[in-house]
Amino acid sequence: MKKIKILKYIVDFIWIITAPIGIPLILLCIPAIFFYDFTDLNIEIQGIGFIVQNIYSKILFAIFLFNFLLVIYSLHLFRKSLAYFLKAKIFDTVVIHLFRKIGNLLLLSGVISVTLSIISSLYFESKMTLEFGLNSHLITIGLGLFFMVLSEIFQIAKTTEQENNLTI
Repeated sequence: MKKIKILKYIVDFIWIITAPIGIPLILLCIPAIFFYDFTDLNIEIQGIGFIVQNIYSKILFAIFLFNFLLVIYSLHLFRKSLAYFLKAKIFDTVVIHLFRKIGNLLLLSGVISVTLSIISSLYFESKMTLEFGLNSHLITIGLGLFFMVLSEIFQIAKTTEQENNLTI
């Protein structure tokens, strides 16, 4: 239980740093991108320099910000599932549903990140690069698949637990 508490504290700390500032800022920036001129602003995200000068670059930047909201929301869902762990309700249907939802969100976020990376590299730098090794996009996709598999494992464990309770 001590490890779960430590994990909960770390996730809560990340949430406290990210949510109060990040969510309102993103929600204000997405519409502002389309109404204000940001050509003098140099924005670099994940190694790609965004030049927000026309509608296509503004759409790419807005999609990136929306993608960040998906990650923040999955962090919120993870906090909720950790609260159930602290209550010793590990195989609760809510936890299983939350893990499935977290997995879907992270998988979607990873696919959006890969797509944005390719499109923005082609659009802003006019080149296509292929990198081998770990990057944040693949890790996000892997975490999404991990949470989906974890959801299935928890569902199997819950079914087995219910069957064992019936036989006693």
